[in-house]
Amino acid sequence: MAVLAASLPPGVSPPLTEDNDHNHNGLIVIITSLALFLILASLGIRLFASSKRGLILKDDYVLFAVVICACTQVSLVLLQVHYGWGKSEEMILPGDYTQMEKVGYATDLFYVLVLGLSKVGTMLFYQNLSLERTRWMVNVVLSCCAVWTIVAILLLGIRCSTHPWNDIDRECGGLFPRWQAICAFDIILEAMILSYPAITIRNVQISLSKKLKVLSILSSRIILIPLSAIHLYYIHSQIYSSNPSLIGTYATSVAELHLSLSIVLLTVSCLKMFVAVYEDDHGLAYTEDASKSQSHSGCTPPKSWRSSRPVKGLSSFGSNEDEPILRTEATVSASPAPYEAYQSNAILKSVRISVTRESIELDEIQGSSSAGKSRMT
Repeated sequence: MAVLAASLPPGVSPPLTEDNDHNHNGLIVIITSLALFLILASLGIRLFASSKRGLILKDDYVLFAVVICACTQVSLVLLQVHYGWGKSEEMILPGDYTQMEKVGYATDLFYVLVLGLSKVGTMLFYQNLSLERTRWMVNVVLSCCAVWTIVAILLLGIRCSTHPWNDIDRECGGLFPRWQAICAFDIILEAMILSYPAITIRNVQISLSKKLKVLSILSSRIILIPLSAIHLYYIHSQIYSSNPSLIGTYATSVAELHLSLSIVLLTVSCLKMFVAVYEDDHGLAYTEDASKSQSHSGCTPPKSWRSSRPVKGLSSFGSNEDEPILRTEATVSASPAPYEAYQSNAILKSVRISVTRESIELDEIQGSSSAGKSRMT
């Protein structure tokens, strides 16, 4: 630092942080700042979509909770850097080292909490798309995600000593096996989450190209699997290193990317590409009911559909707003005929129509009537 300060021209202050062989503060700050930007951008996208939709769903509430926890985690990481995380151990003051460990302990707990809530939010989104006969699959995976979150927090919260924040290296022999278990079940849960749309999309009556497009969008969570494995690799390097505060830089950087991308992927329901596959020009989202009704009847069946956005007026048809696919409230079921009531074929409709042109239409009718009378006379 003395050489750096001497090389600076007069009036120029040294940088706030740096990245060299003995100090990786700069790398952590850059990655964490990028993560914070992605988190806040995801929140902005979801708030915009919710305002256009006029309805807040359960997965929206989960996203808001995830963003709060993620911002807390990011703040803790920056505080940990302030106390010396990312530097060689000999460069950290003894009084700051204990504070750094305590903040790092809280950071790990919030990290797994955010990952768990992200999984829960994804399954709640799938719950909005699912039907009664497939909802049990969503509930099973949702329960597994909740259990994984609680168990992961307990495994990282209870370590080898009475001061668990001190256990960041090889002196705690059970620390890395705990991370291995957390990572293994994390990958298994992500595989289960990825398999659900692949199983259910085959029953949706859309073209193969659109099915592939939907699967490619919903399968974007696959990027979280290698990130989880890479994070485990760097955790191993940190624990078995003689300088964990320096080597732990890479585990922290990957964790921030993992955390932020898990939140970004919660906005997939707001993507234009995804909505366009399921919706027609009138904002009607087709579900797998249509394909089922077609397979049980030789004639052309009525399509099963749900309105995915509130119809604000007669002119709203044909709009191209980017909003989630389905809305589950205020659903009305109607059978096409009494003798078909026992079948699963149904028209599911959720439409809100606000009549704003009644007076105009009446004026037009009265005007046309008077014009017709004048022509008759």
